Amino acid sequence: MMGAGVAASQQQPDKPAPTAGSSVSKQISAAEAAVAQRPQDPQVLMRLVKLYQAEGEFARSLPLLERLVVLAPGDLEAQRLLGIGRFHAGQPREALGPLRLAAEGNSRDDEANFYLGLCYLALDRDDEANKAFDRFAVSAHANVDELYWLVKGYSRVSSAMLSRLAGLGEESYRMHQVRGEYFDLKNDPDRAIKEYEKAVQLRPDLASLHYVLGNAYWKRSHLNEAVAEFRRAIELDPRHFMAHHKLGMVLLEQNNPADALTEFRAALNEQPGLVNAYLGLGKSLYQQGEYAAAVPILERYAGLAPEDPTPHYLLSQIFRRSNNPAAAEEQLALFKQKQVEAKAKEPAAIKFPED
Repeated sequence: MMGAGVAASQQQPDKPAPTAGSSVSKQISAAEAAVAQRPQDPQVLMRLVKLYQAEGEFARSLPLLERLVVLAPGDLEAQRLLGIGRFHAGQPREALGPLRLAAEGNSRDDEANFYLGLCYLALDRDDEANKAFDRFAVSAHANVDELYWLVKGYSRVSSAMLSRLAGLGEESYRMHQVRGEYFDLKNDPDRAIKEYEKAVQLRPDLASLHYVLGNAYWKRSHLNEAVAEFRRAIELDPRHFMAHHKLGMVLLEQNNPADALTEFRAALNEQPGLVNAYLGLGKSLYQQGEYAAAVPILERYAGLAPEDPTPHYLLSQIFRRSNNPAAAEEQLALFKQKQVEAKAKEPAAIKFPED
C-alpha cells in the first residue's frame, strides 16, 4: 500500500506515457486506428483501454476489455480493469466476477480489493465489503507510525469526498442517505428514518434506499413498514438477496414462518453462501413444526457458524419434542457450552468515531 496515494490511484488507472507534442485525443485516435488494424492484439487493446479509462470513458473501454479477457483469460490486469470499468459504468453486480478473479489471483492487488469492496457496498452486501476492505488494509506495513498516518490520511480523504458530495447538492438523495447513516451510527433511529424517507422520496426507483429504510424501520420495531420497504426493494431488484433475507427475519418476528420460508429460500437461491439465511430457514421450518426438514438445515448452519449457540438450542427442542431425550441433552449441553464461550469473547478491536 502506498499511503494516501493509493486513494488517488483508485480513482483512475495509470495513464499511458504521453507522446511528445500530441494531445490525448490524438493518442486515442492513433490507438483506435491501431485496434482497427490489429483487433486481436492484447497489447494494442490494452493501450486504448488505458487511454479511455484515463479520460473517464469507462463505458467505451468495456467492449475492448471483454474482448481482452477472452484473448488472455489469465491477464489479471485486464480482469481488474474490466471490473473497475463496470463499476464506473453503474454495473456493480457484473463487476464482481472479474474483480474476484483479479483479487484471488493476486491477494495483494489493492485496487481490485478496494473496488470489490465498493461493489459489495453498492449491492448492500456489507459483510463481504468488510472482508474486501480488510484484505486491502492488511497490505499496509505493520508499522504503528505508518498505520497512524494512513488512518489520519484516509480520514481526511473521506472528509474531502463528503465535502464534494455536499457540493453537488445538500438536498440530494445521497446526502440524505449519508445523514441517515450518521444518525444510525449515533443510535438515533427516528432522525435516521426521516433522512432515509427523504432519500426515498427523491429516488423511489432505487432498491438500496428502500432496503436501508426497511432496516431503519426494523430497528424501531415498525414491522409493517419494514416489510413494505423490503418488498419494494425486491420488486425493484429481485436479485437483492439481503432484502429477501431481512424480509424473512421480519416475517419471523410477525409469526409468519410460511412467508419467511419463501424469502429465505429466495435469498439462498441467489446467494448459497449467505450463512445466516440457513438459520432463518431452519427457524421457519421449526416454527411450522416441520422438524424432520429443520434438523439438517440447522445442523448445516451449526457447521458453518460453529460459535453460534442458537442452532443447538433449537435442535434440543426438536429432539425433545421428537422423543429423543439423549440427542436433546447433547444439543442442550452444546448450547450452554457455546453460550459461555460466546460471552467470554469480547471484541478487542478499537472502534473509532465515524463522524
